[in-house]
Amino acid sequence: MEIRHYCNATIPCTLEDHRGQLYYFPYKFGSVLAPEHWFANNKEDIYNLIENYWSYSIYVSVFYVLAVQIVQRAMESRKAFELKLPLIIWNSALAVFSLVGTIRMGEEFLHVITTRPLVDSISYAYDPHQPAAFWAFCFSISKFFELGDTMFVLLRKKPLIFLHWYHHAVVLVYAWHCTKEIVAGARWYVFMNYAVHTLMYAYYTVSAAGFRLPRLLSMVITSLQTIQMFIGVAISFIVFYYKLQGRVMQQTYENLFFSFAIYASFAILFSNFFNKSYLKEKEQKKIQ
Repeated sequence: MEIRHYCNATIPCTLEDHRGQLYYFPYKFGSVLAPEHWFANNKEDIYNLIENYWSYSIYVSVFYVLAVQIVQRAMESRKAFELKLPLIIWNSALAVFSLVGTIRMGEEFLHVITTRPLVDSISYAYDPHQPAAFWAFCFSISKFFELGDTMFVLLRKKPLIFLHWYHHAVVLVYAWHCTKEIVAGARWYVFMNYAVHTLMYAYYTVSAAGFRLPRLLSMVITSLQTIQMFIGVAISFIVFYYKLQGRVMQQTYENLFFSFAIYASFAILFSNFFNKSYLKEKEQKKIQ
């Protein structure tokens, strides 16, 4: 049974149930879509399932890593598949999904950062009764589907770098851990990821269709991904600082350390990828 204490636009909400306490700011969306309405009506059952089964994401990630190795070896003696039409459909579907997620999650995100002190956006979570919760849940679900990106790379016998499969495997687990705890900083993580993925999958769709796009565009997308990782590291430091000061921060130390570890590793790996893909290549061309 939920127990909600009085709150309004200036006073944070405190929700208590068998899982503990949740601190968040209320925000009522201007409109509610049918799937969002369904989620709100069934959120208790959904959150109980997440609480009990989120750790299965670890098993899925381990299976994914093993499957990558198996498929990669199996394709060594086989001819690459073209998969042009499936790839266009796949990337365009993820681009549209990410765009809708950006718009819906962005409504709450922009409201919080424009009406509250910036630190509140990483102190208090999104309203679990509103559409932002549904799109955070969809974000976690999408991490299962995004594993399919790797299969396209392997079946088409394209180069598979460590960053690609490591990123997919780790994000899947962390996304579900954040969803379980309804982490305040997730409003940043989810919104940024939706926004960057909108551009990234749109870029992949056009490229898969056979159109040659300016190299500058891919550099911009990689830059945004890298910036996203450094923002994640910064948020981890800020949350840690305020937790030590005794301020209410809707994020456990367990999730916080996990967040810092993966965002720091991503920041290093994406920076290295950008350097190798664009800066070093540019220097080599100058030498030639």
